[in-house]
Amino acid sequence: MGYYLRYISDDDRDININLLENALRAIDQRYIITKENPTSNVGDLVYGDELFGIIEVNTIGEDIFEEEIEELKENINDINSKNTVTVRQTLTNARTIIAIQVLFQGRSIEQTLCKIDPLWNWLFGNRKGLLQVDGEGYYEKSGLILEEP
Repeated sequence: MGYYLRYISDDDRDININLLENALRAIDQRYIITKENPTSNVGDLVYGDELFGIIEVNTIGEDIFEEEIEELKENINDINSKNTVTVRQTLTNARTIIAIQVLFQGRSIEQTLCKIDPLWNWLFGNRKGLLQVDGEGYYEKSGLILEEP
């Protein structure tokens, strides 16, 4: 089992792996997402010559998307917080999930996440949604809004 970060977007605008790679490369040309083929929705997130994670983009209507949304909803069923409604609404209206399985490769958590953070920053600035972090909870741009039990 890995450590996952997921951006759950309820934005109507398209999000695909090529768009994300272009956004990252506009920030720093050393970012690249390597895919098995040009139409793949899965790739390796690389900075320079180092692998930082496996990124996957799933959209509404795909089985994996629907399964993941249902699992995320179940995980917050017993949480009583004013922000549970916001998270549940985002999950219900979600159109895209951008998931990254983080690969530390001998690096510290901070060294690894600082290379992935530009992606979340771009998404927060360009697409509506929330970031879900395994073992932590849900974040909006300003910070943690719902802690997972």
